[in-house]
Amino acid sequence: MENLKYEDALGRLEKIVAEIEDPKTAVGDIPAKVKEAAGLLTYCRKMLKESEESIGRILDEQ
Repeated sequence: MENLKYEDALGRLEKIVAEIEDPKTAVGDIPAKVKEAAGLLTYCRKMLKESEESIGRILDEQ
């Protein structure tokens, strides 16, 4: 997942949420989708935090 761009991870997360909300999705498939979504959410939060810290360092240097 480390090679994944933030935008791609977010897009996949949105797709998973739509799949979970779809009544046609088999109940047995939902746990795996939730697990993947949780991993993507953690990854997106990490990327945002790193970007925020990087921006903070840049602004501190000015």
